[in-house]
Amino acid sequence: MSSKTIKANDSEKIPLYVPVYNALYTKIMSGDYKDGMQLPSEAVLTKEFDVSRHTLRQALTILTEDGLIRKHQGKGSIVSKTKKQFDPLQKELFNPMIEYAVSEIDQIEINYNFAPPTDIASQQLGIENHEIILASNAVYSVKDEVFGHAFIQIPLKRFDHLKIDLNDKDSVSDLINQTIFKMASRASMAIKLVVAEDHITKFLKVKEKEPIILLEELLYTDEGDPICRCKFYFIPEKYEISIWI
Repeated sequence: MSSKTIKANDSEKIPLYVPVYNALYTKIMSGDYKDGMQLPSEAVLTKEFDVSRHTLRQALTILTEDGLIRKHQGKGSIVSKTKKQFDPLQKELFNPMIEYAVSEIDQIEINYNFAPPTDIASQQLGIENHEIILASNAVYSVKDEVFGHAFIQIPLKRFDHLKIDLNDKDSVSDLINQTIFKMASRASMAIKLVVAEDHITKFLKVKEKEPIILLEELLYTDEGDPICRCKFYFIPEKYEISIWI
């Protein structure tokens, strides 16, 4: 084993934001600031704790990272202490666009077409270039505010036996939001931080180059056959992604 040089400094000062973080954490956990409640304004909090806006914002940033508050455009910081509980023994896969959202998704807009696969889709899905796939774009929203976008490709032969009415949007919605996850017994995934390009901004309604979380997922049957190829694009502040390994 190669040796490593380790440098330590035991005189590091405690950051100024820590007492502010601790005080806000206590108020949230004790219920003084209830779930869904808007925190007082920055002006009020800086006066209450006698700190600068910079110090306060550092504390709020850590609270956001810890999932205790979330930023809401036009409303400031909202307490989000209550989280969905996932059973670590649960084996059934689910649609992350719906399950990981910080608010309940209430609208899904779907557009889809049928065409031969791209080269990468053909390779990842284990199909020939002449086979037909369903390619769908789905936008997930809460109260008309866009939260995320999914691009999903499914070979038709994977669900031929299900007799799904492909002319009915509700049936297609069930397929891409529920059925493919119930069919799957395992998945491979990769998570990246990317910047929004024009092919994404039109769905997410965000500016170009804005940071976006991309989760790429391949779902498989018990036999190891690929069911579908998924690309999920999350607006970071609108999702909390918790993965059991």
